[in-house]
Amino acid sequence: MGYRTGWMRWVVVACFLLVLASAPATGQTLYGSITGTVTDPSGSAVPNARVEALNVGTSVVKSAQTDERGSFLFNDLQVGSYKITVSAPAFTTRIIERVQVAQNTTLRLDSILSVSTVQETVVVSAEAVSLQTDRSDLNYVIRSSQMTDLPIMNSQGRNFQALYKILPGFTPPVEVHSDSGNPQRSMATQANGMPQSNNNTRLDGTTVSYPWLPRIVAYVPAVEAVETVNVVTNSFDAEQEWQAVRR
Repeated sequence: MGYRTGWMRWVVVACFLLVLASAPATGQTLYGSITGTVTDPSGSAVPNARVEALNVGTSVVKSAQTDERGSFLFNDLQVGSYKITVSAPAFTTRIIERVQVAQNTTLRLDSILSVSTVQETVVVSAEAVSLQTDRSDLNYVIRSSQMTDLPIMNSQGRNFQALYKILPGFTPPVEVHSDSGNPQRSMATQANGMPQSNNNTRLDGTTVSYPWLPRIVAYVPAVEAVETVNVVTNSFDAEQEWQAVRR
């Protein structure tokens, strides 16, 4: 898995724990989620409504039905732009376009369907939807454009970890005593005043921190191969499946 493989793109999830936890169980943080409630104009739930999520980039469609409370959930969506279609008998069809799904985040899309005796479709845009209200974790994203445009040099080359300094509550990253598989030397930081040993980094869902020195990343991918860096600092979601291990 050399960094010279130009087509390979990585997703880095760095978690900076605020409890004594250093070894995660295998968790999946590469996908995004969409949840919501379908109601009629009076606020009553619409059960058995059909909800479809179309990935515009891949044309993959996933479908779900609302339960008795009118709720639905997609929890394994690939990152990308989606078109969401909500339909039910005797109601208008609602289409929400340009819904952006990001890694390790949950997006809420509630829909109100109007009663209709004819086939009607209402199309809206979700470009302004940006708040995550269904999870409490403190979650930051470092995008590839920031890695391209901002200074990220250390003594061994360009390293995405240098950008932790732009996040709230982080100390400036410093080099630690380990060369990684790539020329970039691993860097470490403190989040919200907690020790560096509470840090854990995963690459495409797999831990790449040394188990005995979790502040040190054993493999730092080349910046050109990193698509997104997702940083979680507190109130971890259950799907991240942290397992406390006393040292």
